[in-house]
Amino acid sequence: MKSEKISIESIKEKLNHISNRNVDDRPTVVAYGLMNAGKSFLLNMLTQHIEEEFFKTNDIRETAEIKKFESEKYVYLDTPGLDANQADDAHAQFGASQADVVLFLHQPQGELEANEVKFLKALKQSFGSFAESNIILVLSKIEKEEQAKIDLIEDRIKTQCTQEIGFSPKVFQVSNKRYQTGVIKHKDGLIAQSHINSLIEHLDLVALNAGKVRAQRSLTEVEALLQMIESKEQLLRSKRQNLKDGISKAFSIFNAQTAALRDFLEDSSSEYRNI
Repeated sequence: MKSEKISIESIKEKLNHISNRNVDDRPTVVAYGLMNAGKSFLLNMLTQHIEEEFFKTNDIRETAEIKKFESEKYVYLDTPGLDANQADDAHAQFGASQADVVLFLHQPQGELEANEVKFLKALKQSFGSFAESNIILVLSKIEKEEQAKIDLIEDRIKTQCTQEIGFSPKVFQVSNKRYQTGVIKHKDGLIAQSHINSLIEHLDLVALNAGKVRAQRSLTEVEALLQMIESKEQLLRSKRQNLKDGISKAFSIFNAQTAALRDFLEDSSSEYRNI
């Protein structure tokens, strides 16, 4: 992990971030994942923007900043696709740090990629004991693959989460397209096959512990910040001691040279007097 530059300004910024997390009583739900995983489409379905998008969707990179939608029950945040560039990653990770619930989306083309595992590990650490309940894995676009393949991918992802990340999150297979079509055409079968309503029911359940999640994440961040400050203090103490040792060594050499010069002058003076 790269060392983070510590300054008074960055400490204040982190403390403000921790304080602001508790301003709104509504749980914050964040969509998180790689580019084109279906984050924006899912949030449109969850917020009932069925025909008119609120969160812009496209096959190209669309979301470069965090976008917010507020309902009576929730605050929804859409984040940039991970691993596009450092700026997008920073925005996405900041958005995830605001979350009471994270919907981590994955396209079912295969197992979790190495970078997805990396991002999930960081998320799991930040959520602490609430990681399994409040990080929800969503296999999106399931209409594009055979059900047998989707099931195999889900099994593999669960194994990865257990063996490589150390937790067992709930996994939902969803089809935003089926849900959208089902609502527009009043086809209950498509809506059921989309599994969106099942995800909503689960979301309502886990969101009940939002206050505890915020307390846990705030405590984790405060502890991490204190460790960073302590590490910085140790580094400064080490630099100060090295500087003192360097000055002491330099003066020791200077004093030795001065003493040698003094001895030389005294010897020379003595020889001169004896002439």
